[in-house]
Amino acid sequence: MRSLSGKTILFFCPTFFNYEQEIKKALEDFGATVIWYDDRPSNNFYSKAVIRVNKNFLKNKIRRYYNEILDKNKDQKFDYLFFVNPESISVEILTKMQGLFPDAKRILYMWDSFKNRKQNLELLPLFNSMYTFDREDSISYNLKLRPLFYINTYGKKEDSSPKYELLFVGTAHSDRYTFVKKFCESNKLNNVKLYFYLNSVLLFFLKKLFDSSFKKVRYEDVSFTSLSHSEISSMMQQSKIVLDINHPKQIGLTMRTLETLGMQKKLLTTNKDILNYDFYNPANILLVERESPLLTEEFQKIPFEPLDLGTLFKYSISGWVSEIFELI
Repeated sequence: MRSLSGKTILFFCPTFFNYEQEIKKALEDFGATVIWYDDRPSNNFYSKAVIRVNKNFLKNKIRRYYNEILDKNKDQKFDYLFFVNPESISVEILTKMQGLFPDAKRILYMWDSFKNRKQNLELLPLFNSMYTFDREDSISYNLKLRPLFYINTYGKKEDSSPKYELLFVGTAHSDRYTFVKKFCESNKLNNVKLYFYLNSVLLFFLKKLFDSSFKKVRYEDVSFTSLSHSEISSMMQQSKIVLDINHPKQIGLTMRTLETLGMQKKLLTTNKDILNYDFYNPANILLVERESPLLTEEFQKIPFEPLDLGTLFKYSISGWVSEIFELI
């Protein structure tokens, strides 16, 4: 396997549960020098909301932000310009970047579907190499399919007696809350650990007003403090089964799916595309229907079948970097 020793990477990625720092560290572990910037000029609630609706409303602020970055780095020689799930970069700025660093390979990785990030479609002609976590997008837009990854925190731990029958940890979006409540009730699960997260109280009340799927969500069931990866990993270690609920508008595998794989725990998922992956094993993974989710007794009783080291590496963050930077 080749390394990135001697290579310099200008890396843009929105701040997202510290994954941007984990990616930076993984690139550095391969020998690269990495300069990271948040893709967004600001992470306050207003800026993030406006950028997601239409980034052109903050066009001048975004332009100033990127011009400052380019002025600061204009004398650098970069081997790669690496963008992960960009939200605010424009064709204008990316074209300027291309002119400043003509020898740098431009790589794009999307961990959202273009159904949720339509603004990014105009950027595609400006990249040399493009990857997505979503199989449908890979076919529709001729991108390479590469699932997400798990970080080292989610490596397999020593076996211990499970404290919980079922664990769900995730952002309270779409139909997740109602699905989880319905699932636990219909399968008569009591010994469960549930953690619904939102990043602001304001967002909670806006969703209550404007999102019909959020009407039944109780304030006391939602936390506004995000968990660390160590805390989530500890919860997963104490759980027999992990529940994953994909966004209805995308079929890419979630981080939770790959983290469950890394920890070699049983997975329940609503994502039908799981059947198409090389690690799918009915002893370890149960696909459940959104409309009538059923946890079978057979799945609960059958032992977990350990994964081989090659598969574990492939879906680790090191395997992810290796594939995207063509080191293998």
